[in-house]
Amino acid sequence: NFLLDTGSSNLHTKELAEELNVEIIGSEEITDINNKGNETQYANLRNIKIGNIDFQNTIAGIVDLNNIIEVGCLKIDGIIGSNLMRKAVWDFDFEKQLITITNDENKLDVPTNAIVSKIFIGTAGIPSVTLKINGKNALNTTVDFGNGGSNLLRTDIFNKQLETNLITKYVKGNNKAFGAFGRSEENPFYSTIIDEMKIGNHTVNNIFTNVQNGAGNNLGLVFFKNYRVILNWNKKKLKMIEVTKAGNDSYKTYGFSTLYEKEEVYVNSVVETSSASEFLKNGDKILSINDTTYRDITEEQYCDILNDDFNNGKEPLSIRVIRDNKELTFKIIKKELL
Repeated sequence: NFLLDTGSSNLHTKELAEELNVEIIGSEEITDINNKGNETQYANLRNIKIGNIDFQNTIAGIVDLNNIIEVGCLKIDGIIGSNLMRKAVWDFDFEKQLITITNDENKLDVPTNAIVSKIFIGTAGIPSVTLKINGKNALNTTVDFGNGGSNLLRTDIFNKQLETNLITKYVKGNNKAFGAFGRSEENPFYSTIIDEMKIGNHTVNNIFTNVQNGAGNNLGLVFFKNYRVILNWNKKKLKMIEVTKAGNDSYKTYGFSTLYEKEEVYVNSVVETSSASEFLKNGDKILSINDTTYRDITEEQYCDILNDDFNNGKEPLSIRVIRDNKELTFKIIKKELL
């Protein structure tokens, strides 16, 4: 069970490495999206077969993908990354849930009106594009299919656009972000709406984006799922065929997220001006949300409720927490913040 991630190189779990009895060929420190480093061993994989295509002699890092539960919940054996993917042309049809892999883009039925953007090839073959954000260039924006959440904007670009009033709509919070090698320290983050973004000759308006320290510019699946996407590393081209309209986003939220540690669940982030900000604090231990208990739960139970939108979005939430040895109960609703 592998995740396809254009924003990463090949990785597989220590357990799979032992099962395959791979030969270690070296090690080096690599970093994740939070700039957290990890000494990572590398192995040569003689072949990886995807469909009827055999990719031969690629390198993979050996990592503990279960060291943070949000990744462990995916129950993956590894990541297929850009150092393998760059050896072919990949056609992602999200609407049909179909991936086509070929060595010749001419074999694909690509409309003449496809949106085209040049891609730049970085370390391990990771592709990036240049965007125009509110009319200003944003270089090295990663094409990141491993990011299923919100797009990311570099802090320095965000600050410059704030100073020049190009960005006017944003909210602030604090959290511990997670990446492949663990959580960051608690840092402020911002969420914003970008009025105008251009990729190639294509303009999208009102794009919801998160801003985090240590994170580069990043376009994830929340954006690309609106298109059929063709990645051609050899020709350095990204092509997109519009299926649904991206953009016109809003940000409606309860205003908090959770953190699982040692069979307990805690408030991990609180967004200013949200309903949660009136009642919750980072570090509150959550006992229950509506009818779901969060006390003494296993990792598997936490995985089951992690993506539930806190009881499937039913409002209001009744959340019971412990703070300073006192048990407190609050009612929280979703508010549109952006």
